[in-house]
Amino acid sequence: MRVFVLVLIGVLVIGGAFAVQHMRLQRAKSSIALLEKDLAAARKEAAAWKLTADQARAGQTALAGQAQACLDRESAAQADADQWQAILTEMRTRDLSDAEKTGVPDDATRRALLTDLDRPL
Repeated sequence: MRVFVLVLIGVLVIGGAFAVQHMRLQRAKSSIALLEKDLAAARKEAAAWKLTADQARAGQTALAGQAQACLDRESAAQADADQWQAILTEMRTRDLSDAEKTGVPDDATRRALLTDLDRPL
């Protein structure tokens, strides 16, 4: 009888240990399921942030290109203005000869042409 009680106690201890381990296993499995769900959500969110970052980077690159083109146009316009300034600084005036007074466009026509040439592109 004593052996039976010892065996019964052993079985109960082993059964209890098994039950405890089984509960731990179930908790671990549910934790794993929650972590996998969280991981999937985090990966989805990371993909969305990556897409946002890629779009922002593309926009930034486009804006940088536009800004550089603007700076290039400004530089070219400044070079043109400097060239015109040099031409006008070196210009010498003289009175028209009698042949030039009759053979060239009048002053109003010249001024109209100059105004048209001086307009911005």
